[in-house]
Amino acid sequence: MTGEQPSEVTLSKPVRPGGQEQLAPDGAAGARSGRWVSVAAPLALVALTAAWLFVGAGGVRTAVVWLAFGALALCLGAVGVSVFRAGAPRNQSYARAVRAASSASGGDRSAALPARLHGTPWPSLRAVGLLVGLPTLACLWIVLAVAEPDSGSRAVALREAGAVTGTFRIAAIEHEVTEGRGRRAHATADYTVLLPPANGQQGGRGVPATFTAATERRHEVGGTLYAGHVPGHPELGAVGDDQRAEVERKLSGRVVEASTSWVAAGIWILVTLALCAGWWREGVTRRGARSTGEGWVALRVRVTGGGKHTDAPPAEGTDQMTARERRDNTRQLKCLLLAADGTDRTVPFHGELSSTVAGTVLAGASGLLVWHPQRRRSKDVLAELIGDDGWQLPGAVPARVAQDMAAAAPAPERGPVPEAGAGRQVRLLDLGAAWSATVPKPLLAGLVCSVAIMGALLAVPDNGAWRLWAGAVGLLAPLAALLVQVSLADEAAPDGAAPGGD
Repeated sequence: MTGEQPSEVTLSKPVRPGGQEQLAPDGAAGARSGRWVSVAAPLALVALTAAWLFVGAGGVRTAVVWLAFGALALCLGAVGVSVFRAGAPRNQSYARAVRAASSASGGDRSAALPARLHGTPWPSLRAVGLLVGLPTLACLWIVLAVAEPDSGSRAVALREAGAVTGTFRIAAIEHEVTEGRGRRAHATADYTVLLPPANGQQGGRGVPATFTAATERRHEVGGTLYAGHVPGHPELGAVGDDQRAEVERKLSGRVVEASTSWVAAGIWILVTLALCAGWWREGVTRRGARSTGEGWVALRVRVTGGGKHTDAPPAEGTDQMTARERRDNTRQLKCLLLAADGTDRTVPFHGELSSTVAGTVLAGASGLLVWHPQRRRSKDVLAELIGDDGWQLPGAVPARVAQDMAAAAPAPERGPVPEAGAGRQVRLLDLGAAWSATVPKPLLAGLVCSVAIMGALLAVPDNGAWRLWAGAVGLLAPLAALLVQVSLADEAAPDGAAPGGD
């Protein structure tokens, strides 16, 4: 930046994409696939997690769990088909999106300000889907790993017969194994309690029932335990524990205790809401369709490439507190760099995109940068880059830069305001529409491994320690695949060049 502008710009070298290939049908198919997955995958994850946390054993949980898992598998299959049929690096995907949106209408009106600007329904939906899906997936892996889906055949028989929970004295303890010392040591043993006889049989004496329980402390004969049994049918036996919640969990067939379910659900919901609220407040590409009119500013610009912009407040004062506040309010933005016609200034334009790849694809493109000074979000002014080819790219400009440019812009650079319903027509440029076709194959392999492990955890009703190990592998497999992809990209990049993407 020049003059009194308090920011610095680091420009990445723009490179024009090779060739002018036509938009392939696979590009549109990749966009449709990406949209479907962006909606179906988060919904399936939410349904699967909620059912696994809160629904007891039965047909409802089985149906919800396997329908949701089937939807996840279909989503993964759709991504795989996109990768192998229409897969392309991100720069090719971006170039296809630009060609799809390049359809200027209404004659040669490149200098006119469009009367109507598009909203961002699909980019916003993708962002929300990602912010909902990631914490939901983490929560799901945790509860899958710690779950105890096998309550035993006796618990199943008692549940089907309508068991209730009561308190009973311990008549005998056998085969006790303790962990630790003292009365507070964890213990696993065979406990025998006396259940009420059926119809006064056995002279009113209690009917012995033995069950194995892992209790939180050691117990002695004469103490009490919670036991689930069927009144009037002592022959069905009992299940018990020193925690009532654990007995009720076994009788209901739930895989996680109620208290654990609500704690996990609470953390999951709070994290998800916090992420979505932060995006709603700060997301610079979130907006609805709107009309232009008086007060809008339009500058003729040309894309020079992608780079970084340091948005720093002007230096005011020399005391230590002012310097600290200035550091706290300084931020680095990856952005498109736009050269304003008729000036020597560079305007940073940032959004939820890979600015390096977008700068490569759009380098040299000319158009209008338009914004309304009162449409602000956080430290930015919402802006639109309107290409002469007819596309509209949503983003934002730092508020200080927008103020300086609007004040310095000569009157002829302000686009004419068209009449209502008239003027130039544009199409939304959704650079990430075909994201599913850009998924790296190592990451796809990691996701396949992860989903396969998830299916095993859902299908095998076993309480062994293997669940913890399987959950850790399933959670870390995509991350390990990402590391492999980064390593391969580093090896493929020329010496001194950074791999593409942000």
